[in-house]
Amino acid sequence: MSSRINRQVIWSSLLAIAGFFIIIVGVDRLLYHQQTAHLKAVYQTYLDLDEKASATLAKDQAVVITPLVGKPQTQRQKLMQDLIDRERTIVGRQPVVVRVGQTNEQLYIAERQHNHFVGLWQPKATLARVAPTTMVWFTSGYWLVMCGLLVWSLRRHRYWTGHVATMTHNIARIRTEHNVSPIILTPGSPFLAMGTEINRLEQTVAHLRQKVLLRQASFDRLIDHLPQGVMLIDADRNVLLSNQAMATFVGHPIAPDEHNYLDDVKTYGLARMIEHTFRNQKSHHKEMTMLNTQLSVDANVIALKAHADREQVLVILYDVTYLRQVEQMQLDFVGNVSHELKTPVTAISGFAETLLAGAKDDPATLEQFLTIIHDESTRLTQLITDILTLSRPSDAPAKHTAVDLAGLVKQALTSLAEPIAEKALTVDVAIPETLTIQSDDVKLSQVVRNLLNNAVFYNREQGTVTVTATTADHQLTLKVADTGIGIATDDQQRIFQRFYRVDKARSRHNGGTGLGLAIVAEMVQQLGGDIDLHSQVGVGTTFTVTLPLA
Repeated sequence: MSSRINRQVIWSSLLAIAGFFIIIVGVDRLLYHQQTAHLKAVYQTYLDLDEKASATLAKDQAVVITPLVGKPQTQRQKLMQDLIDRERTIVGRQPVVVRVGQTNEQLYIAERQHNHFVGLWQPKATLARVAPTTMVWFTSGYWLVMCGLLVWSLRRHRYWTGHVATMTHNIARIRTEHNVSPIILTPGSPFLAMGTEINRLEQTVAHLRQKVLLRQASFDRLIDHLPQGVMLIDADRNVLLSNQAMATFVGHPIAPDEHNYLDDVKTYGLARMIEHTFRNQKSHHKEMTMLNTQLSVDANVIALKAHADREQVLVILYDVTYLRQVEQMQLDFVGNVSHELKTPVTAISGFAETLLAGAKDDPATLEQFLTIIHDESTRLTQLITDILTLSRPSDAPAKHTAVDLAGLVKQALTSLAEPIAEKALTVDVAIPETLTIQSDDVKLSQVVRNLLNNAVFYNREQGTVTVTATTADHQLTLKVADTGIGIATDDQQRIFQRFYRVDKARSRHNGGTGLGLAIVAEMVQQLGGDIDLHSQVGVGTTFTVTLPLA
């Protein structure tokens, strides 16, 4: 039992005891007044009777009548005389209570004649003396009622405190996202309205939490699928939020729990921007390269004011690696084009100038220089054609027609008959004559022509060129293999780049532009296929082109 209940029980008991004695005192006081009136009435009757009748009256009324004349003789007369001497005002007034022997008696003193007093004595009337049975019943009933009230109040208190505790517990469970404990309330219960409101509150809070969870889940999915790296940092430098893109930028998974951002951000420039943003509360923007991944990013560090005294910083990283690569490729392309164009133009200009200076008068020199000018102009034309081919939009729709693949290969080999004969190459073509596919004949022709050009020009003397084509699972597989110089492993990663040559001297001697394989890769991609390379230095090279069949 709690101390609060103990205090309530003690106070209730004290009040019950006080109430009991107040009632008893009140009843005794009422009996006192009734006895006073009775003694006065007996005295009035006594005045009208003789001595014999007075004795009879006293006996009937249980009253002792004591005249006081002359010197007191008995104990009662002495008590009367003493009271009159000490306090004469009691004569004819309210009775006084006097102790006679072992009994309290009520004494009423009256003056019958001059200095002739009469005292009327009667045992003091109390509830215990007048009605002992009533006293017992009253006492028993009173304390039974008080005990019943105490038990009832304790049970009522337990009812109230129990329900209040349950409802308080339910509110706490709602706050901590737990189900409420059931509580049974009668229709007349004072807690019915409160219990109903708590149930409604639980439903409302559950609905709101569900909406918050859905919104949080949507927000998390949005953040996780953003291509930009996002990281939210609080004033204690702890990471509150991050996404997968940010983990890609920093080069390792980011822990979901709160931790210092320096555990993830190892790039000094970015960490410095974050610290400056915290100190100055000013957003910063800069482009940099991430330390671990070497990715080029456009970094925005934004100062946020989450609360009046709690700053936050939002870090957003945009991947600009591809843009910078494209820019570099454009610069390299312009530089390469300028260099490649400059060579034939310089040769044409130089030999033409030499002819104009007088070399045209020598027939042998004239023929030699004109042949060189023709070859260089042809190479210049081929270079411009290849550049225009690569400059066409890659998203242009392919024009699918029925293409005779064997005919395309035969046509390309016919144009290469002279270099094939010079190197005494053996050409094996294993393509069914009836093989016809739906594809873009122009783009496919460029693929075949450039692959065969490489297979011939980079082959060894008396080497072999093998061309095969098969269809299976709605795919065309075209293989062009040679027994040439091969391609080193390091060069295989760059062989499809524009203007890249494995053997620059031989390529220029053969009139190559360095764009053939770049054109092949571009055309294959536009046709929706793949190209694969397998090569070994000194052994040969095999290109495998896989195209979907319409």
